[in-house]
Amino acid sequence: MTAALATRFRSVFDEVGRDAVARERERRLPYAEVELLRASGFTRVTLPREFGGEDAAPSELFELLAELARRDPNLAQLLRSHFSFADRVLHAPPGARRDRLLALLAGGAIHGNATFERGPASVGALTTAVTRDAAGLRLDGRKFYSTGTLFADLVSVLAEYEGEQIGVLVRTDAPGVERFDDWSGFGQRMTGSGTTVFTGVRVEEDDLLPRDAGRLSHGGSFVQLVLLAAAAGIARGVLDDAVAYVGARTRTFSHASGPTPGEDPIVQEVVGDVAALSFSADAALAAASRALDASSAAIRAGDDERARTAIAAAGRAVTSAQLVVLPAALQAATSLFEVGGASALDADRALDRHWRNARTLASHNPARYKARDLGAHLLTGAPVATWWSVGEA
Repeated sequence: MTAALATRFRSVFDEVGRDAVARERERRLPYAEVELLRASGFTRVTLPREFGGEDAAPSELFELLAELARRDPNLAQLLRSHFSFADRVLHAPPGARRDRLLALLAGGAIHGNATFERGPASVGALTTAVTRDAAGLRLDGRKFYSTGTLFADLVSVLAEYEGEQIGVLVRTDAPGVERFDDWSGFGQRMTGSGTTVFTGVRVEEDDLLPRDAGRLSHGGSFVQLVLLAAAAGIARGVLDDAVAYVGARTRTFSHASGPTPGEDPIVQEVVGDVAALSFSADAALAAASRALDASSAAIRAGDDERARTAIAAAGRAVTSAQLVVLPAALQAATSLFEVGGASALDADRALDRHWRNARTLASHNPARYKARDLGAHLLTGAPVATWWSVGEA
C-alpha cells in the first residue's frame, strides 16, 4: 500500500473507531460512522480517479479494511457487499450498463446485500422472484443475513426470473422495501445482518442484472477475503488492547514472575505470542491479497488463459489464508485474557468482543470444509470451491 493512501484514511479510521467499545456495549448501529466513511471517499477508494476514487488495488483495499477492522470490525464487514459490487463493476465489460453503475458508485452510493434466505428452500433454490403483472415487473421475497443493507442506498437482490437466477438492483428507499435490525448473533452485532423484505417492489428491465456463468471472475475469493481482512484487523486490535491493558496495570499476583505486569516475563511471553499470531494473520492476508492483484490484472488485460490460472491461484491462496487467519485471530482473542486478572473481565472494557467477533466471522465458512477442499485439490486435482450456496438438504 502506498504510504499516502494509508495516511489519508488513518485519521478517519481513528475517528470512526473512537466509540467502538461503547457501540459494542450499547449495540448502537454505526450510521454516523458509515456516513463519515462515505464523506471521506473511502467507499470510492477502488474506483478510477476519474470517478472520484484512488484506483486502489485489491491488496491496498484489504489492508485498509484490516486497519478499519482494527478499530471496529463491524464497519469492515458491513462494507463487504459494497466493495464486492464495485469490484464486479470494475471488471465488467465496457458499456452503458457499466458506466451507469460506476456513476452511481462515484456519486457516493453504498451497496448492500440481499442474497441469502431462510426457510424450506433446497440448496441453491430461491423463493424471492421477479414476476410480471399488468403494471410491469415486480419483486417479492424475503432475505436474511442482509449484511450492510441497513446502511446502503442500493442493493442487488438475488432472485428467480423466468427460470433463471439474476440480480435485481433496487434502491433501499423504494416503496415495498423494508429493512429490519433483527440480527441476533453474539458477534458482529452492528453489521445490519438481518431481514430485508421486498413486497411488490417495482423494477425496470434495466434493473435486471443477468448472471453470466461463463464470465471470468475472482468474486468468490474477493468476498471471502473481506472477512479475512476483518479477522486480521481483530488480531491487530487484540494486540493493541493487550499492550494497553498491561501497560496500565499495576496490580499483580503474589506468585508472579516480575514486580509489575509489564516486567513479568510470563506476561511478556503472552504478549509476544499475540504479536506473532497477529503477524501470521497479516502475512497470510497479504499473500492472498497479492493473488487477487494478479487475477485482477489478468482479467482487465483480457487474457483469458492467464486469468483462469490467476483466478484458480487466488482461490487456493484465499482458502489457505482462511486456515491461518481465523485460527490466529481466535487464539489471540483467547490469549488476551492470560495477561491479567479479573479486571480484564470488566464489561466496560468489552474485551470479549474480540473473540465473539472473530468467532462470528469464522462461522461464515466452516474451516473443516475448507481444509478438506484444499486437501482434495492437492490429492486429486479437484478444483477449490470459491462459490457455494446453502439451503435445506
